[in-house]
Amino acid sequence: MKKTLFLILFLSVFSAVAEESSYQLQVNGLACPFCEYNIHKKLSKIEGVTEVKVNLKDGLVDVRMQEGKKLPEAQMKQNITDAGFTLKSVKKLDEK
Repeated sequence: MKKTLFLILFLSVFSAVAEESSYQLQVNGLACPFCEYNIHKKLSKIEGVTEVKVNLKDGLVDVRMQEGKKLPEAQMKQNITDAGFTLKSVKKLDEK
């Protein structure tokens, strides 16, 4: 019985994590820790964003969304522009 309960709990946690959406943004103009802070702050304001990771060296920003939420393209572009950067590309990452 304990094994069955553990299995059910494990699968429910795993399925919730698997449904999160992740995106990789290529952003021009990221050069310093202040840039990292600024883009992180702007993207974190978007409803549903749970995590923002910035790679200054490669100009990449990984954004993770809550389960069932998608990254709103218009708001994302506007927030990046407002932060003083240029969005070069967006790639939805496969969580599988």
